[in-house]
Amino acid sequence: MTAAPLLHSFLYVPGDRADRVAKALDAGADAVLIDLEDAVAYPVKEAARRVAVDTLRSRSGPGQGPAVWVRINAGELGRLDAAALANEAAHLGGVVLAKCDELHWLEEIGSTIPSPVPLSPLIESARGLRRLDALCAHPRVTQCHLGEIDLLADLGAHAAAGHHLLGHAQAELLFASAAAGILPPIGGVYPALRDLEGLSADSVLLAQLGFAGRPAIHPSQVPVINAAFRPTAAELATAAALVASYDAALGQGQGVVTDEQGKMVDEAVVRRARQLLAGPRPEKGRIT
Repeated sequence: MTAAPLLHSFLYVPGDRADRVAKALDAGADAVLIDLEDAVAYPVKEAARRVAVDTLRSRSGPGQGPAVWVRINAGELGRLDAAALANEAAHLGGVVLAKCDELHWLEEIGSTIPSPVPLSPLIESARGLRRLDALCAHPRVTQCHLGEIDLLADLGAHAAAGHHLLGHAQAELLFASAAAGILPPIGGVYPALRDLEGLSADSVLLAQLGFAGRPAIHPSQVPVINAAFRPTAAELATAAALVASYDAALGQGQGVVTDEQGKMVDEAVVRRARQLLAGPRPEKGRIT
């Protein structure tokens, strides 16, 4: 199976705005996420669907710019979305399933959109959280997205106190993803468009927790997200030196070494460095 890069930044763009979709492709995000759900009013759902299909058909082939993903609706609208995308699998990076809290919905969309297009449930309800283990274990699921704003609304929580609940939801998603052997999850959006410092701090925290990335809702957020989640040259160099030192120690029969700061280094510590250096992950996301 061919390897695909781990995506860190997804740029949401309304599907009914073909002009914005074109600009989003040049915004520097790892993936453009064409939204057919909340960002699109009901009367223009069909037009948005056509924009998504036309965009996918315009792709000249793999590796040409960012991956193009599509967020589909729930229910009957989602069935229409999936049917429209089914013949465009060759250029479809993946599908985010809005309000996905039932395994049968994954099965239905998976039967319409052919393999190996990855499916990513968007967890934005208490029901979705309670079904995480089953959703993550589905063979077509490579990664989950967290819909923090909708989740808080579903719980009836005030945004000012929501961080307490979101910390729990983030942990649940990290645990379920790791247990299922799929890629680390994608965090929620940061709605304060002008607060780039806040976005940076929040994104760094998500990266430290183990999230793979997060979506942007404006092109100005993309470089901030990329900087928070992509490893720097210095981090890669440090990881390489750590792995080399540890492997050399193993060759001499030592299982534990110390780094330049005198901290103990064993296999548990080196595992993160190896993951950082590995870069590409299996296409279907599962760790074997």
